[in-house]
Amino acid sequence: MKVKSVSQIKLGMILSYLNIGIGNLIPLFYTPIMLSLLGQNEYGLYKIASSTTSYLSLLAFGIGGAVTRYLIKANTEGGKEAEENIFGLFNLLFQGIAILTIIVGGILTLNLGLFYSESLNSSELLKMKIIVAILVVNTAIGFSATSYNSVVSSHERFVFIQIINIISTTITPIANLVVLFCGYKSIGMVISSLILNVFTRVLYIIYVRKSLHMRPKYKKLPFKLIKEILVFSFWIFILNICSQLFSATDTVIIGMVPKIATVGAAVYSVGHTFPSILFSLSQVAPNLFMPKANRMVFSKCSDEELTDLVIKVGRIQSLIVSLACAGFVSFGQPFLEFYVGSDYSDAYWVAIIMMIPNCIPLVQSACSSVMQAKNMHSFKAKMYIFIAIGNAILTYFLVWNYGVIGAAIPTGLCYILGNGLILNWYYWKKMKLNIPRFWKSVFPIFFISFLLVIITKLSYSFINYYSLINLVVGIVFFILVYIILCWFFILSNDEKNIFLVPAKKFFNKVKR
Repeated sequence: MKVKSVSQIKLGMILSYLNIGIGNLIPLFYTPIMLSLLGQNEYGLYKIASSTTSYLSLLAFGIGGAVTRYLIKANTEGGKEAEENIFGLFNLLFQGIAILTIIVGGILTLNLGLFYSESLNSSELLKMKIIVAILVVNTAIGFSATSYNSVVSSHERFVFIQIINIISTTITPIANLVVLFCGYKSIGMVISSLILNVFTRVLYIIYVRKSLHMRPKYKKLPFKLIKEILVFSFWIFILNICSQLFSATDTVIIGMVPKIATVGAAVYSVGHTFPSILFSLSQVAPNLFMPKANRMVFSKCSDEELTDLVIKVGRIQSLIVSLACAGFVSFGQPFLEFYVGSDYSDAYWVAIIMMIPNCIPLVQSACSSVMQAKNMHSFKAKMYIFIAIGNAILTYFLVWNYGVIGAAIPTGLCYILGNGLILNWYYWKKMKLNIPRFWKSVFPIFFISFLLVIITKLSYSFINYYSLINLVVGIVFFILVYIILCWFFILSNDEKNIFLVPAKKFFNKVKR
């Protein structure tokens, strides 16, 4: 079982990065075509509708973050029968949440004019209502299958998860382009997304029943656990609210400002794309190691052992996050010029302002996993309440005078204050993780990235990176130098084996 689990983690990690690579490569060709077919105003409308509807994710009340934990706990303490009983309980809860989503989403759709009647004309508002209505149904379907997704994750079947993700990542842009070329624009995009969501959810249900031989049982439902689950989930719910305030509120506020509205939302969304890519890159390792963190906590592992896990995951994340962030800082301006044109020049500064401070929580997301496994996440939720409210207030006042840049600045400041200072203190003093040892371990990785950024920026005085050939050569050279420096001066033998062992197995199979 242990060997199988390790194999799932390794293959899952490889497939995860393959999925991210595909997901980042496809937009190089897809996004410019999509923007030209949609237009800046239509794209901005689509993003405003998506951001508005995303608040419906809060209707899960944080329970989604508890499912995997309680499934693992039930299996560890009571075996398969106990797990199927808790599976049934969560499945009932999420069917109820799906129904609630339809009700609340319907009310939201009918009352969109209260928020956007001054910044959108009547035809735009009607189109937005249609988009939001479809997204409401999509969200409800996602909720209805949440417990099945969590069962697959709790059993560490990461290969299946990533294969489905790769299929989704590949099909989504293709389907979007098909509907765009057919003239259906943003409404066609959300309909194609709905169809794909139904397809992937059905695959999860079939996999759980046929491969894992798991079915939700409703005869002996552990109703006595509901109070404990709700208490645990409450703080995840608060964290989700704060996360929503960070991720969607900026776009919603921008959409309320008549002088920028849809155009500003489009520019901000392009800028926000790159911090989102950075986030996706950094979440591979924590998602794979989260079940292990839960099992270590349930097994009463020491704080130093948990620190070792946090450092192991954090160093892998740092290698990826520092390269992606440093690369964008170095080449982001000419890249955006080729990517989406000069109309989106402010997107570079939006991305920079959010990316650099966001490196702190991204490399420490394993700390957050341990915090949740220890059921100590209430502190983070309480802290995020104040920071998220402050972010929303500052954004509202700054965006009127400074546009999309004014929306990004408060977010960056909040990451520095909350994740950089307050949470690191809590991880160290309250959770007893060895945070000085953590930062001592990852600092050299960021130092190399910093040096490469300085050298690259100095090279702009004699190299024209606004030439496509020079830009591509510069990016490739930057990546190669980074890899070489990290390989010889940063990586331990164990970390090198993460890459060497799969490579040797691959070449041995090729030789055979």
